[in-house]
Amino acid sequence: AAPHGVDGVFDLVGGDALRAVAGLVDPKRLRSVADKPLVRELGGDEVPRDRSTAVLTTLVELVASGELDPHVSEVHPFDEAPAAMRAVESGHALGKVTVRL
Repeated sequence: AAPHGVDGVFDLVGGDALRAVAGLVDPKRLRSVADKPLVRELGGDEVPRDRSTAVLTTLVELVASGELDPHVSEVHPFDEAPAAMRAVESGHALGKVTVRL
């Protein structure tokens, strides 16, 4: 899936999924918002949750500047939102599935 390696891992799932990807990077580049005890056990670090507009603004800026690629694999118009949900729920989406408003 990543023939040239990865720069870091930001885990949003935890558990077995975090264990499966932990070996892809130096533990200093392993972060989890989902499984704080496990990421520390694996040598990485936790990411505290902060649902503020400042965090969202920073995230948008990182994507806009190209520093962060959220890997959008599918874009659906709003009237196809049910199809977008089916794609996510199938478990086979290879990136972010988005709905354009």
